[in-house]
Amino acid sequence: MRRNSFAIASAYFEHWLRKEDLYSQQSPFIFSLFQGALTYLKSTQSSPPNNFGFSPTIFSTPSRNEIKKNPKFSLSESSMHHKVWLPRKKAAFLCSYLCQTTAAKQVMEVGTGNGAVTRLLDQVVKGQLHTFSEWDYIYSETEFSPNTSLISEFTLAKFTAVLQDLDALDFLIIHPEFSQERIREVLSQCLPRMQSNGIVALGGIHQSHAMAACWEEIKNDRRTTLTLDFFDYGFAFFDYSGPKINLCLGY
Repeated sequence: MRRNSFAIASAYFEHWLRKEDLYSQQSPFIFSLFQGALTYLKSTQSSPPNNFGFSPTIFSTPSRNEIKKNPKFSLSESSMHHKVWLPRKKAAFLCSYLCQTTAAKQVMEVGTGNGAVTRLLDQVVKGQLHTFSEWDYIYSETEFSPNTSLISEFTLAKFTAVLQDLDALDFLIIHPEFSQERIREVLSQCLPRMQSNGIVALGGIHQSHAMAACWEEIKNDRRTTLTLDFFDYGFAFFDYSGPKINLCLGY
């Protein structure tokens, strides 16, 4: 169940109270990663154009009309009754940055939202990006590089077939467009196949009780050694050499 606006605002306030800053980090790895993220986000403040369709607030799911107005993205009429994930601009760029800290050769995106993160990942992937949408979406093929494969109308059979042909995953990002059960199934297949220095990103971790529960399961997974909660997205790491730690970070 999606949380109402008051619940999301309360979650944001709690996150604000718990968040740590750059200079509180004692780990050189976390300090360097966090500093790099802040520098990257500062450098991207003026781009890309606003018609990528970013959310202006922490309430990241738009109405159907907002999606229709986005000239870069359209849905079939049969899909228009759904609400589509719309990240904040800095959250989308944060995903792009962290993808680039991996080898970025085998990248998977489950759920496309309005396509903003897909376009950013397409620009930085060094191998192949496989992006799955629950909807029957329509993209212009000229918008993406040959490295990006678009798979509409997600099914576990389609997902499994693609995953079986890949080596270990470098970056996996899941947007909150699916049921808790389906996300769990994706994670159960992908976590054992993550590179040791790979990253799993989960969107909307404070937008609903189901996504919060999925995030807690990732944090508690024995393979996870470090998690970073940036409110919009949570990121899980598997090769952090220090004691297992879960951090809330502001940006």
